[in-house]
Amino acid sequence: MTTKNPDWDHIRVFLALARTGSLRAAAQELGVSQPTLGRHLSALETAVGVVLFDRLPEGLRMTEAGRDLRPRAEAMEEAAFAFHRQGDAISGIRDRHVRLSASAWSALFLSGQIKSRPDGLYLEIRQSDDTQLLTKREADFAVRHGLPLTGDFITKRLGTVSCAVYAAPDLAEDMRAMDPDAVFADAPWICLSEEFDLYESQRWVLAHLAGTKPEFRAGNTAMLQQALRTGIGAGILPCFLGDRDPALSRISKPIEPLDSDIWLIVHRDLRGADGIKQATDWVAEMYKSRALLLSGAQGHQSGQLKLT
Repeated sequence: MTTKNPDWDHIRVFLALARTGSLRAAAQELGVSQPTLGRHLSALETAVGVVLFDRLPEGLRMTEAGRDLRPRAEAMEEAAFAFHRQGDAISGIRDRHVRLSASAWSALFLSGQIKSRPDGLYLEIRQSDDTQLLTKREADFAVRHGLPLTGDFITKRLGTVSCAVYAAPDLAEDMRAMDPDAVFADAPWICLSEEFDLYESQRWVLAHLAGTKPEFRAGNTAMLQQALRTGIGAGILPCFLGDRDPALSRISKPIEPLDSDIWLIVHRDLRGADGIKQATDWVAEMYKSRALLLSGAQGHQSGQLKLT
């Protein structure tokens, strides 16, 4: 027999545990201690009158009752997010404090243009590929290299980002003298770390290396750019970064198979908010006005190899 209605904070804990499968991971996600999570879970089980997780030596295992209740909890979560999104839309997004979630290259590009943002707009840029941040209200709109698979979003194509091969000047000069078919076997290469192996640019490099181990793997694009400057190897950068770096030389023409369409994504509930409109208009203008930079057309083309 239940004694009171479930508390929303208890249900948030239940969903975090359901998604992560452990107190430790859920505590990290929610930013609270494991004992606090345990108390929330016990309070929820008391309120609903059923056991939601079996406590096992290896961790938590959701019970049949927990599995039955999870869709209801997720519906409550979505309703809560929708409530807050509508409140944000009505209020104009917290006095024009807008949070943008952007893929790595887009985050770097837009951060480099931030001085031109409209007066009165405070824009926070967070690097992430997780479109669920929009649904969870952890971001107000997103810029991505692809369209979301699910969700009630408005989308707009912003443009294309191209990339090419870059290296320190001495290595670049040596590579230009090589046969294009031999540059992957005869020159040193570097790339991103293994968690990026599904990215098209990373797959392109690894496929051409044909099993040869890279000289170095970097944890993000900024680290990769720094490593390229040392001359340790050649690697892929977006043209808007590489062409403006005086410590690097472009070895190849923009690699057409790696051209990436960039999309603006905003939740339908927020599309009319003043702060969102101001921010998305600015982002769209940046991609439009910097199209030549993004495409690599402003880079020096002579003496560059055509790699496919």
